[in-house]
Amino acid sequence: MEIIKDKALLNRLLKEHHIDAFFSSCQPRFTLLRYWPGEMLTTPFAPSQYLQFILRGELLLYDMPTENSTVSLQTSHQEIRMIGDMELLDVDFVPFFVEARSEVITAALYLEQYREALLKDPVFLQHVCRDLAAKLRAATDVSMHVTLRDRLSAYLDRCGAGYEIRGVARLAEQLNVSERQMIRVLKSFCAEGRLSRVKAGVYRVLPRPEGEQPSADP
Repeated sequence: MEIIKDKALLNRLLKEHHIDAFFSSCQPRFTLLRYWPGEMLTTPFAPSQYLQFILRGELLLYDMPTENSTVSLQTSHQEIRMIGDMELLDVDFVPFFVEARSEVITAALYLEQYREALLKDPVFLQHVCRDLAAKLRAATDVSMHVTLRDRLSAYLDRCGAGYEIRGVARLAEQLNVSERQMIRVLKSFCAEGRLSRVKAGVYRVLPRPEGEQPSADP
C-alpha cells in the first residue's frame, strides 16, 4: 500500500464518484491509497484501520471456512463501493480477505477518528445499508448456487450486459473450479447466447432475450 500525495487527483476522483453525496453532517478529509495486484487490503489477521471507498480497480473478497476450501467473490467499484463498513459497525467483526486483483485506488478515512461522526450521519448510514445489501445479495448468490452453471449464471446476471470476463484461469480460481470445467461452461453459454467470445480468454455478457428473467435463487 502507498499513500498518493496528489491533492488534485484526490479531489478529481472524489468529484467523479460523487463521494460528497454519501455524507450530510460528517465532513471527512480523505487520504488517497493505492494497492497493487496481489496486495491485501484487509485480512482476518490484519484488519484494516480504514473505511475505504473503492474508486478504481477490481477486488477479490473471500473467506476460508476450512483449510482446503474458499468462498470467493470477484467485485469492482461499480458493485461494492466501501470496505471497512462492517468494522465500523462492529468493532469485533472478523473481516474477510480482500485482495487487489488490479491496481486499486481508494479514498480512506481512519475509523477511530471518524467513527462517532459517521454513526451519527443519517445519509451515510443509508448508503451503508445499500452497500451491505449488495454484499449480502452477492454472497447469497455464491453460497446458494451449487452447480458451476448456476454460480456462473448468477455472476453474469450481477455483472450485467456488456461486462467483459477477462482471464478464464482467474475466473476459475475465483469460483473454485478447474480451468477445463470453466471453459466447458463458458462455451455452452456462448452457444446459448448468454456470452460472446471477443478473443482468447475474453467473453462479453450479452443481454438476456426479451421476456427472459434472471434465474431465481433456489
